[in-house]
Amino acid sequence: MKWWPWTLVAGAVALVSGGMLHPEEDPSLTGHAAEAAWIGDPLWVPSHSLILLSSILFALGLTGLLRDKPLPAAARRAGWIAVAGAVLCVVENVPHLVAHFESDAAAAGHSTPFLNTHQVLALLAFPVFGLSVAALAVLGKLTNPLFTVGAVVGGIAWSLGPWAVGPLGLEQLDVLFIIGMLMALWFAAVGVGGLTRAKGPKAGQPTGL
Repeated sequence: MKWWPWTLVAGAVALVSGGMLHPEEDPSLTGHAAEAAWIGDPLWVPSHSLILLSSILFALGLTGLLRDKPLPAAARRAGWIAVAGAVLCVVENVPHLVAHFESDAAAAGHSTPFLNTHQVLALLAFPVFGLSVAALAVLGKLTNPLFTVGAVVGGIAWSLGPWAVGPLGLEQLDVLFIIGMLMALWFAAVGVGGLTRAKGPKAGQPTGL
């Protein structure tokens, strides 16, 4: 039995679960107090542990897919860039997770190197992963077009998120990260489609989502 479809489905579940647990900033607080309360929230560690896990699973699952499935050359290039993007997300998510332990430093107005490192790495990791997944979805034609649209919309939103809330300071656009999780539906659909094909279609039954 192929392992990579299960990995993509598990990655999708981990990403959505982690996103649902992600703490929101307290609008009643400002400045250092708001940042300290945000990264010090008890949900920070479970949320970012799941998001980190999703990046690891996507890197593994995409690698398995690319080795197993024949794809057009352009789709394969996009796929390998997506693998690299997932690895970058793993690297970015480590300081993102560890930033939880800088809450006291943030409250005192001291430096937060892990949080700062995450914020810088996200400017590269999110666009590389999001845009390459969108390209793979379009070029690879791996699922129903409806899921492909979700991957494109989600991938673009995911790519823009860190730039919108970071350098541009548009905190209200943090909704882009929620929209970005539409990618999870595409990953799940690709995984389920891979499992369906592995079992073998019945007569007259479509071979994937």
